[in-house]
Amino acid sequence: GPCGLTAAQDLCLAGYGVTVFEALPVAGGMLRVGVPEFRLPTDIIEREVADIVDLGVDLRLNRPVANLDSLFEAGFSAVLVAVGAHEGNRLPIPGNDLDGVLVNTVFLRDVRLHQGDPAQPDPRPQVEGRRVVVIGGGDVAMDVARTAVRLGAGSVQIAMREDSAHIPANEEEVRHAAEEGIVLHTSIHFLGLRDNGDGRVGGVECQRVNHFEIGDDGCWTPDVIEGSDFLLDADVVV
Repeated sequence: GPCGLTAAQDLCLAGYGVTVFEALPVAGGMLRVGVPEFRLPTDIIEREVADIVDLGVDLRLNRPVANLDSLFEAGFSAVLVAVGAHEGNRLPIPGNDLDGVLVNTVFLRDVRLHQGDPAQPDPRPQVEGRRVVVIGGGDVAMDVARTAVRLGAGSVQIAMREDSAHIPANEEEVRHAAEEGIVLHTSIHFLGLRDNGDGRVGGVECQRVNHFEIGDDGCWTPDVIEGSDFLLDADVVV
């Protein structure tokens, strides 16, 4: 990713021999597999990576490292661990393990890694014609929602705890999402994910709130609007 490649560049310029081990089949980390193509085209990333490799960096793709001792035994004198943060979190609510509930980082990575080879199975999330609900209001949520639109989703909605005046995402991202027909729900408390009867997600059970109190421990306590329970129908929840 950006840290590992930048460190490799600086060390190479300082006269050191540098090898980069990358577990994925492409270099660039979250820039390459976490940011949608429409925001950061692949050719730009590949050009930046090529500039670093051309300095003499030995880039080895599809090479996960399971044991640091093995690197020292192979003759390396120092190791920088720059693995990034590729694991997303599931909201701790009932039903978060239902079929059709996806994690943001995996969703975006699977889309970016798909090269369109007709001989290979398509690993991209299957959302065409389906009702997609994205939980969260940050830039990544906007990326997921706008990507779902491009994958042919039947409808895309974003639901978040924050009120309309405190949406975490960049204002321009929110505007683009709205222009693409994505519906935003603010001031939402999430109760759970509904099973449609066969182990697949059927919707997000929600309540509307006046506001949340955020405690010193970071926990959000909702001031729920009485009788405001409702269901966001969904075939896919991210």
